[in-house]
Amino acid sequence: MHRQIQTVAVLGASGTVGSLSGGILAQNGLNVYYLSRTREGSQKGLSRAIKQARSEAIAARIICGDYNTLFEKACSEADWILECVAEDMAVKKAMYEKVDAVRRKDSIVSSVTSSLPLEELPQGRSDSFQANFLSTHFYNPPGKMLACEVTGQSQTDPALVDFMIEFLGRRLRRVVIPVKPTAAFAGNRLAFLLFARITDLVQQFGVEMMDYLIGPYTGRLLPPLATIDLVGLDIHKAILLSLQTYTQDAMHNKLVIPAYIDTMIAAGRLGNKTRTSGGFFKKLDSGQYLYYDPASEDYIPGYGPRIQFVEKAKNQIHIGLYRQAFEGILQASGTEARVVQEILATYIAYAYSLIGQVTDEKYGIEGIDKVMSSGFHWACPSLLVNMMGGTQKAVELVQSADLAVPLALRTDTTWKKYYFNAGKYFIAG
Repeated sequence: MHRQIQTVAVLGASGTVGSLSGGILAQNGLNVYYLSRTREGSQKGLSRAIKQARSEAIAARIICGDYNTLFEKACSEADWILECVAEDMAVKKAMYEKVDAVRRKDSIVSSVTSSLPLEELPQGRSDSFQANFLSTHFYNPPGKMLACEVTGQSQTDPALVDFMIEFLGRRLRRVVIPVKPTAAFAGNRLAFLLFARITDLVQQFGVEMMDYLIGPYTGRLLPPLATIDLVGLDIHKAILLSLQTYTQDAMHNKLVIPAYIDTMIAAGRLGNKTRTSGGFFKKLDSGQYLYYDPASEDYIPGYGPRIQFVEKAKNQIHIGLYRQAFEGILQASGTEARVVQEILATYIAYAYSLIGQVTDEKYGIEGIDKVMSSGFHWACPSLLVNMMGGTQKAVELVQSADLAVPLALRTDTTWKKYYFNAGKYFIAG
């Protein structure tokens, strides 16, 4: 079958992912329908897309409407229907029933979900729907995070998956990572296990200290709790619940949701989407940040933690001495140092253990490397092995954290390719 995509219908265009992903489509010359429950919601999505593109020109390629008045026209014309509605199985399946009634038999239907089991989503739909259904998991915000994980389910035409991988890479300039249809795919499977452990440690060390200890100097654009605020605590919990339900591995016990997370969600403290109520952080009109305290269930002022090994590592990274910085981190002692070492060890060990589970074994660590660097702007696992001085140092770190050492880590040589300055992942601040 000869396929082409020129018209796309985005369902759930009022949301952040739908509006910004749709904006990327329009920026790359596609005609896009923005659909949501109200036309006003779709127009808000358009405004968000224009802000991302920094140009009003994309508005000429986007038509805004609602499900009641534009749905049938948009879905019957679309070559690709991109579903970005709420992360709820019942909501998505109800939407698919409506789509199936009006779509062309050759149109592509994809979901941006990574947390819900892909195999269950198209069940009960027509044969042509199931054959043309897959996941295209854009990372948020797609204007900055170029990763897109792609996978089908058991009924998906394999040629469609190949076509979308090529289309997303060539036409939409995405960094495409073929993944297996497992819960959370590759990037979120790895990242949210780390987030779970860090939110657990907040009860002992506090919000400000944890984001200081696992800050940008460890190889990430945003500290972890600031990242959860960006994602939303409700989405954080939904992804962890999916991982608890649909995965089982040696680190499954780390997928914890502390009780205070439920308290925050119940109080409407979801993060950036509830700026007035706050999340882990709350910014006052004065510009001052307050930090959520699980014990008091309220916000407290910061105190500006400073720990010697952290400040030394940050200074070394600032002048490009990355290896020396990580040597100091690995040699540091004390409670705070052990926390940093544990998180780094978990990241490396879990990443290498997921090879063959979330990506095809033929890709080795490089598939997971691509999604972490392009989807989260984190230093990828093999780069951290390089920064630590090689395989043996990484193995020793994993062993010191009482974690099993994956065979793939012992035998991998990908880390040797990093001859260039990878400083963009290591912000000293």
